[in-house]
Amino acid sequence: MNYYENDTPAPDVADCFASPDGQDLIADTFLPADAKRNGAAVLMVHGGGWNAGDRNAFLWHAHRLSLRGYVACTIDYRLSQIACYPAAVLDCQAAVRWLRENADRFQIEADRVGTMGSSAGGHLVACLGVMEDAQHTTSSRANCVVDVHGAHELPEMPYENEPIMKTTEDFLGCPLAEGRDLWEKASPARYVDADSAPTLLIHDPQDPTVPYNQSLIFANALMAAARPVQFLPSPGSGHGFVYNPQNEWTQHVWPVAVAWLDHHLLGTTSANVLGADVPVPG
Repeated sequence: MNYYENDTPAPDVADCFASPDGQDLIADTFLPADAKRNGAAVLMVHGGGWNAGDRNAFLWHAHRLSLRGYVACTIDYRLSQIACYPAAVLDCQAAVRWLRENADRFQIEADRVGTMGSSAGGHLVACLGVMEDAQHTTSSRANCVVDVHGAHELPEMPYENEPIMKTTEDFLGCPLAEGRDLWEKASPARYVDADSAPTLLIHDPQDPTVPYNQSLIFANALMAAARPVQFLPSPGSGHGFVYNPQNEWTQHVWPVAVAWLDHHLLGTTSANVLGADVPVPG
């Protein structure tokens, strides 16, 4: 298989990690060869406006990470037509706890769990990096985040755009005018603190769906809290590019994302952490 081929084998394991309200949520998991195991895991969260998409979107990425020694899984979560916020966040937190509670089975360290997501999935992994579910003894906060054009300060989304407004209202279960407190509560930028996960942010300055300013707000909050953050602009990439392994911008940012995970989960460093030695498209 060439590095950017799109064909991917079937996952090694497909487990139900939670069944909220009777809906089985599945994690498709790729396992590394024993000789390559590095003791870390990465959880992939798909986008789709919180109301569409599925876990298959990140199969290629999870498989590629497994070839590098990671246990890598791509997960379901309840979409907004099934359950409004905080359902999707709770589901993703349950997946992080499931990985940690199965650390012996998967031969991983509980403090080496990273996440990667795009768009609505970017919002959800950002939540995993800054929120903690105190109702459980097992932590649901990720140790490292790769966030591709996620939403981070929901009251500041472009609500002159009617489809975006409707999608976000459906996710939250109410319009902004009727529930500003809830919209703020669902915004990961509001939770940044001294324990927030190191975060790589990737965003197109001309993103037509989620404004670039959403990631600027989050980056500024992380910097103000003195947390590790890298911001990689992807001009001209558009929205949702990262699902296509053959996209030029995916080929640029994927090595940077892997280097970020390696650096913060494994303690290894390369020039790719800064994205300096990978050609930029165009």
